[in-house]
Amino acid sequence: MNSTIKPFGRGDVFVGATLLNNPADDHAGQGRIIQYDADLNEKGVLWVEGTTHLIGGLTFDADGTMWAFDNLEWLMVKIAPDGRQIYCGRMVERATGKVAFLANGHYVLTEYFKGDAQPQTLTTRYKTLPGKLGQVGTGLLWEFDAAGKLVRTHEPEVHGGVSRSMAVTHAALASDGRTLIYTSETGTRVMRYDVIAAKQLPDLMVLPASEPGRPPNMVFDVATDGGKVLLPLGNRLEVRGEDGAERARWPLPGFGWALVAAGIGGDVAYVANWFSGDVVKLSLTDGSIGAKITIAPKSLSGLVQFAR
Repeated sequence: MNSTIKPFGRGDVFVGATLLNNPADDHAGQGRIIQYDADLNEKGVLWVEGTTHLIGGLTFDADGTMWAFDNLEWLMVKIAPDGRQIYCGRMVERATGKVAFLANGHYVLTEYFKGDAQPQTLTTRYKTLPGKLGQVGTGLLWEFDAAGKLVRTHEPEVHGGVSRSMAVTHAALASDGRTLIYTSETGTRVMRYDVIAAKQLPDLMVLPASEPGRPPNMVFDVATDGGKVLLPLGNRLEVRGEDGAERARWPLPGFGWALVAAGIGGDVAYVANWFSGDVVKLSLTDGSIGAKITIAPKSLSGLVQFAR
């Protein structure tokens, strides 16, 4: 398959949308990152080389290089601003799902899994750690210096999610450049950890228990933007301050809204639905939807806008 991705332009939106084509594994397929303009008009596609499963955790570093993750195969991918894939490999022998770049020049890779539970409702299987008797992960934060040397690891609190194996699946830095705001996908806690002080902080938010007959209360992705915290919660997007106070909430149609990216200027966000494959450009002023596309159900696992 030929890649048609263009050099990254300010405002471009990128969606990790793996082409799921393995009937024996519902998370496996050809890695794909689709490039759109700010109004969700398609510009190009990158067919990722070397990965086997869903591509997610899309993040840009200070140089404009995109980092992405195949957490089920324990792989990290880097894509240069001109659209060339320049790396696919493992920094640690674990499933990592996100990178955060600290204000002190270090960066942190978040470990996706913890424990030994395997998904019960999926055909995909999690890789197990060598010699660990079925353990799928340890839920650590892996802190590296700017040269890529491992400095230390941290053991933050995690929720586990519905599967009981989710660790730090989604994360974003607070405005102080040191506090990681993170979730365990399908859990109920939005947690915080001060990486510099190596200290767990009080939760930003805890959702109440789900009520019978109503959509489940679950947290998924998290994005930060100028002191705001954006949280897709299945049937809505909530905007909170870094103190946890609610600033706005915008309902979304159906259930499955699980990915979010902050938009340039702070007045829009991009939100994606895992079940339907929809991506929308959402006004944070009035909750209106300014653009919408549909890609493919159960394939979207990364979402980001290029702001350089």
